[in-house]
Amino acid sequence: MSATDPFALLRATAAVQRLDDELTVHPGDRRREREYLVHRASLADRAVPALAEVEDQATSEQDAEDTARRLLDHDRAHGTGRGPVPATDTRWDTDARGYARQEHAAAVLDQHHQERARG
Repeated sequence: MSATDPFALLRATAAVQRLDDELTVHPGDRRREREYLVHRASLADRAVPALAEVEDQATSEQDAEDTARRLLDHDRAHGTGRGPVPATDTRWDTDARGYARQEHAAAVLDQHHQERARG
């Protein structure tokens, strides 16, 4: 199953919605906000090809860029990046979506390690 598989995108959409709901209950929680931004940016990036059938590609590309930029700005402001290349690195100035991909990969790896430690 690929990351752009419709069922994978549907699961990711539901997860992002749950994170958004948690933010509503816990406003101002920077950890939750970052988790939401990481997953929302990943979803927007992965959904671009799938959304081409229902909206102008420029619209979904812009959403992916804007969401990735919000994550990058958040991590630069709070020093909360988890990936190997810090948010302050200038390469991300022109590749916010690349930064979001890096951070999502780090989040998935962290989650995998947590699950193995529990199991």
